[in-house]
Amino acid sequence: MRLFLLATILFATAIAFAFDVQEVRIGIPAGLAPPLLFDEKSPQTKGLVAEYAAALAQAMGRTATFSIITRYRLDSYLLKGQVDMMCYTSKVWASNQDQMDFSKTLFSKREIILGPETMPKKVSDLKGKTIGTMLQYVYPKLDPLFQSKQLVREDSLSEEANLKKLLNGRIDYIVTDEIFVDYFKLKHPKIDRNRQRLFMQEYPISCAVSRKGRVKEKEVNAAVDKIKSDGTLQTIFKKYGATLK
Repeated sequence: MRLFLLATILFATAIAFAFDVQEVRIGIPAGLAPPLLFDEKSPQTKGLVAEYAAALAQAMGRTATFSIITRYRLDSYLLKGQVDMMCYTSKVWASNQDQMDFSKTLFSKREIILGPETMPKKVSDLKGKTIGTMLQYVYPKLDPLFQSKQLVREDSLSEEANLKKLLNGRIDYIVTDEIFVDYFKLKHPKIDRNRQRLFMQEYPISCAVSRKGRVKEKEVNAAVDKIKSDGTLQTIFKKYGATLK
């Protein structure tokens, strides 16, 4: 009887371990705007980031589990191996880049100013203009111009709020990411009418991979190659009105 119980316990433990190994724990930064993340309080994690992260897990032969984590805790979770990877980051942002690994680039995050035609070719030529911004956001190329009063900063609480202000003529210029404009355009196609985009800068977005986690950089890189080459990533982006760049 004791042997039977021991065998049962060992079998159950083996099954649990095998299931555990097949999971990849993915951290997603709290506060991301749609379409990157929808309703972070929902029991189901939805949005562009969750979809391509799940596709990466599938390409590795695993299933994805998600945790929405505040930005200031994410590094700690990765360094301790409490999550295996976080796939909306850039090496240029990372303060602990020497303590974690980074995958190949998934796509480029493109920061732009959207405003009326004809858009100047340089930010400095917008002197005196009011720019719609996000509360507490840092804009390396614009902040010196805000501080010197050459540009006027007008904060909003969300990307969508800024885009609606622009659409309704309550502001002439906003700084945002192309991906937010493209998603907003699905329901509001007039957002681009008689407007142009002034490219500011871009950041290569990749996965930060924990060195104490269940997956290795090499596995994640192979998964990135797969979902890019077979069109999976492009299909996911297209669903949200975005173009993979």
